[in-house]
Amino acid sequence: MTMTAETTSSERSTAVAVRLEGVAKTFGDTGRNTGTVVALDRLDLTVAPGEFVCVLGASGCGKSTLLNIVAGLDEPTTGTVTRDTARPAMMFQDSALMPWLSAVRNVELPLRLNGFGRSARRATALELLDLVRLSDAAGKRPHELSGGMRQRVALARALAATHQREGERGRALLLMDEPFAALDAITRDVLQAELQRIHRRTGTAVLFVTHDVREAVRLGERIVLLSSRPGRVVAEWRNDGHGEDFRHALTEEINARLREAISTHGTP
Repeated sequence: MTMTAETTSSERSTAVAVRLEGVAKTFGDTGRNTGTVVALDRLDLTVAPGEFVCVLGASGCGKSTLLNIVAGLDEPTTGTVTRDTARPAMMFQDSALMPWLSAVRNVELPLRLNGFGRSARRATALELLDLVRLSDAAGKRPHELSGGMRQRVALARALAATHQREGERGRALLLMDEPFAALDAITRDVLQAELQRIHRRTGTAVLFVTHDVREAVRLGERIVLLSSRPGRVVAEWRNDGHGEDFRHALTEEINARLREAISTHGTP
């Protein structure tokens, strides 16, 4: 398994991991138009191969709905979704590990479901646990691990889900729904740094949902702000990371736009 993937700027400009065009999602009885909730409306978003995109927005703005649509777990009411990925993988706040399986067998699970042989999936799982710095915990079950360690195993498992068999086509895409929100501040800081390292190492495209502006500025190469419900893209920033002063100014600017988006909740 090759863990290093480089994506050139020309590839990013012409190819996509996923593209959403005019996507809307309405829940409820659209025929009667009663009790309906418009979660997303006229949403356009593209994630390039290897790009790390953070999606910000207030609670209820449709961030999780967006991830479900990108993952193929739900379909848009209108609009189109174009994916160049065999299997988008998702990671949540809860690690959702199988409690009766060891760490290595949890990581093996998506590989097993995708048809990998025993020796190949064990080798890949061990390599991924080494990538998240949990080689020594391969044989431990989830109850023997800290919260941060469980999330590392969940990250390794998500990366395993993007792994392709020989001859398969498609780009790796990792979908993350506030994966560090339930962790304490110190553990969250450590895992953010680890995620940055792993992203640089693997070249996996990441669509990362958060409500934490500082987290988005630390992690995202591009930051996308959704309006309050219905969710639409109302602003984007390219995060070139030019020092602490740049990041501080960017954080303040995004906070101001987020407050503005929240204040216009429900405005068509």
